[in-house]
Amino acid sequence: MQNNRRLLYIVLALLLVFGMLVWLLRTEPRKVIDWRETYDYDSREPYGTSIIFELLESRYKMDTLRLLRDSLRGVLPAEDINGSYLFIGEALYLDTADQNQLLEFVAAGNEAFISSKTLPWRLGERIYQPGCDNEGWVDYESLIDSSVQLNFLHPSLRRDSAFTMDYRSGPGIRPYAWTYLRETYFCEDRGGLTRLGNIDGLLPNFARISHGEGTFYLHTTPIAFSNYQLLEEDGLAYAERALSHLPVDGPVFWDRYSKVPEEIGRRANGGSGRRSLDDKSPLSYILSQPPLAWAWYLLLSMGLLFLLFRAKRRQRIVPTLEPNTNTSMEFLSTIGRLYFLQNNHRQMALQQMKLFLAHVRQRYGIPTQQLDEHFAEQLADKADYPQQQLQRLLTLHQNIESSSFISSNTLVDFHQLIHDFYQQTK
Repeated sequence: MQNNRRLLYIVLALLLVFGMLVWLLRTEPRKVIDWRETYDYDSREPYGTSIIFELLESRYKMDTLRLLRDSLRGVLPAEDINGSYLFIGEALYLDTADQNQLLEFVAAGNEAFISSKTLPWRLGERIYQPGCDNEGWVDYESLIDSSVQLNFLHPSLRRDSAFTMDYRSGPGIRPYAWTYLRETYFCEDRGGLTRLGNIDGLLPNFARISHGEGTFYLHTTPIAFSNYQLLEEDGLAYAERALSHLPVDGPVFWDRYSKVPEEIGRRANGGSGRRSLDDKSPLSYILSQPPLAWAWYLLLSMGLLFLLFRAKRRQRIVPTLEPNTNTSMEFLSTIGRLYFLQNNHRQMALQQMKLFLAHVRQRYGIPTQQLDEHFAEQLADKADYPQQQLQRLLTLHQNIESSSFISSNTLVDFHQLIHDFYQQTK
């Protein structure tokens, strides 16, 4: 009775464990929210841009919204197509060729809308020159706050109550670096920027500047176009009004290829009036990102362990090799016996000649394709053997080769000539 009760307890415990395993396997793991500012067009995370991308797809025709996955060269046309170049991200990196392509695209009469927290210095310098009061182009400025008020200047876009934007990362609202343009850039009558929007009613974050027949729109708050902001009524209304500056009947080129993190963009683009890198090494970005930092430390640890345990020289095990045995005579004996039994004297002579020629090539390094007088003279000189005897051997070989049958006496004579050569050239 006691054994049966124990067995029942064991069965119940196994069923309970099995049920828990089934429940755990059926329960979906809780999704971890990625709060990084990726601005990926296909990302549903808070700071992806899938919502604004879908809105543009509904606004434009499918064949006019084009995703740039590679360099701008050869993609942006150099003629007026009433098109638009659109970039939304923390920073963009354009090499000289890509910058030239973008400038030609805008100069032809098209538009470029760039929403980023930093702008390539060389690109800003080229579209801003000569500038206001001869002041050169430098990078954007920034203010630290957890929430700001955005608004437009144009009466048809401006709203009495500003558009509220805040920055959330994780459980709550946190301080954020909101970038803006310097006041000194705005002198429209002298080739400067034209203000289109402000942060907190004072600091310009949206401007335009003409370039050739087209226009550049510079926007310093890309977070306004993120999924997190567009889920709110204010964010959606702001994004629609900001992008209303672009034409609706031409193609839009969404640049995904040039997007880089802000820190890399500032360092690569330069921000002090010249195109140079700062004193930070690329390792500083790796160490600033916890996953990359852990990967870096793990790589170093594995390398040190490898050096520690493999530093001692390890001798490869020397295999035991059997001594070489010369089986040439056995081979010759077998082949000779075979041909002798078949009474094939001619074939035996030809086989002997093949072995003789192989011996000449290996020992004296003389080619054996042409068995002529020059060959006999060269071999006689190197082997210190009478040329007359060699010529006799070669003549007999030619006769054997041209005959279909030879006698045993001829075979003996041929064998004797080869044997004499081996004996006298040892």
